[in-house]
Formats: sequence, structure tokens, C-alpha cells
Amino acid sequence: MAGRTDVKISVIVPVYNVEKELPRCIESLLTQTYSNFELLLINDGSSDGSPEIMERYAEKDPRICTLHKKNGGVSSARNRGLEQAKGEYVCFVDADDVVASCYLEWLCRAIQESRLPLAICKQVDFEEKETDPFCDLPTEMPALKTHKIENYTFWDENVCTRCVRGMMRADLVRDIRYDEQIAIGEDALFMVQALLRTKGYVCVPCALYAYYIRPDSAIHQSDFSPKQYSEITTWEKICALVERQPGSMSRTAEERFVVACAHVYYRMAGSDHADPELQAKIVRMAREHWRAALRVPNSKKREKSKLWMLICCPAAGRWMWRLGKKLKQG
Repeated sequence: MAGRTDVKISVIVPVYNVEKELPRCIESLLTQTYSNFELLLINDGSSDGSPEIMERYAEKDPRICTLHKKNGGVSSARNRGLEQAKGEYVCFVDADDVVASCYLEWLCRAIQESRLPLAICKQVDFEEKETDPFCDLPTEMPALKTHKIENYTFWDENVCTRCVRGMMRADLVRDIRYDEQIAIGEDALFMVQALLRTKGYVCVPCALYAYYIRPDSAIHQSDFSPKQYSEITTWEKICALVERQPGSMSRTAEERFVVACAHVYYRMAGSDHADPELQAKIVRMAREHWRAALRVPNSKKREKSKLWMLICCPAAGRWMWRLGKKLKQG
């Protein structure tokens, strides 16, 4: 293994009611080719058998540290992990996901070889029926790709908006915390704050992280819940953070903001939580940023069409959304 092996890595895993998926996540971390790490399992008030599973693994491996707290959400759990972390590098893994055996090694090497404080990798989505999401992984670490901040775009597939497929020097985020009031996009806001302290980041151009698609995930639900409005709040805050950044960062943040407006508006349409006042506010915000709507890439055809329907004729958009839901259900 190339690079320093004396670097200790803190792996932070929030745990909440994932007794079925948790063992495979822990196993994927305990079989890493890089062994110098601490595994911080943060129980966020689970009501199932997750805490017992955590303790069972902790008894077998001294690298595991278990912490138990009242339920406060994933941001609260990650913040608790950051407070406890002792590693020189930090990374986050969700308790229902799995990582490749070389995940820690290759991300650690990427930071060392690039001399950049932040490294990410690609991810692959998988469902329960799939057994090996890493079957196409190369045997050797591929050539690294560096990205400069001035060329940063929030539409890039290698964008740093998911904390769970990256690793960073701990000193980069020592005084940064997740916003516990945000339910969707909290990791994007956290990562942007970290990114703004760097000149760039490095990418390992292969999928080392496997994201489990849970049908009950808030972001994949077709029905609207009030917490989904925080997607707009997230992008409002990101826009404010990057407003004075040169290049494409501020421009594409605004584009993502108006797309978030469309996402939230149409999820709210026809739901039990429909709020005419809030819907009117979202329409006003989208119209105020119509120039950003023009700039949304043509490759994002679905997002762009929903956005322009919102700006030009929201009532027709609501009708089409309800019709689509009925056809899907019946």
C-alpha cells in the first residue's frame, strides 16, 4: 500500500432503526484494506434492535466506539460524531449503505497524493436483490482527477454535495457543523462550507460507495411532507454562501435553487399539506430567478420542463401532476 499508513481515520456512522441493513454496513467497514481507523457508531434513539447489534460488534473489535443519544436526526448524530472524532481524517457512511474494501485506502491515498484536503469517489445505487455492487471495480486505484474551485459546477456528476462518498482532513471541518434544522440537503450545505476553504478537491473516478435505495426514504417519496420544503432552504443558504465566488459556482447554485422550487412545489400539489400561501411564495421565488431557469442544462429536460411550467402556468402544472399520480396509482 502506497502512502502513509499511520494516519488515523474517523468513520462516522449515524444509526437509526436499520437493524436489517446495519450488519452488512459494519462488515464492509471491518474488512477494509486500510486498518488504522476508529468506527464511531452513533445510535440516534433507535427503537429496534440496532443498538444491540452495535454493541455486539463493539465487543469483538476495539476499533468500534458506540455512542447513544436521544433521537435528533442524522445531522445531530453526525455532529456528535465530529465532536468525538480523534482521527486526522474524517469520513461519513450511512448505516444502510456499504463501501468497497478499498474505500478508506484509496480515499486516504487520494488526499496524500494530491495534497488536497478533500477527496470523493463515485457511487453506485443498489437494491436489496443485488449482492455485489462492486463487481466492476478495478484491481488498482485509477488515475486521480483534480477539480479546481473556479471550475466548480453543481451539475457535475463528481460534485461534492454528498458527504458519504468523501473523506477530508479533520482540520478542514473542525468548526463546521451540520444544520440540524434542515432535513433534506444538509450534507450539501456542510460540504459546500468545507469546499470553500480549499482550492479544489480530488476524485477517485470509480464507485467505491454503494447507496441503498430505501423505498421509505424522504427524498424518494412521491407524497409531500412539510420537511421537504427544506430542500429550498438548503439551496437558499448555499446561494448565499457562494454568491461572491468566481466562475460557475454561484451561477449553478442559483440554477439548482430554482429547480428545488419546482421539486417542492409539485410534490406539495394535491397533497394533504398543500399550502396556497406557501405555493404562491414558491412561484414568486421561481419567477424572480427566471434567468437561472433559462440556464438549466438542456440535458435536465424533465427538471427544466417542470420549472417552466411552474413559472408560466403553475395551475396547469398542478393539474398535470395530479393526473400523473392517478395514472400511476391506477
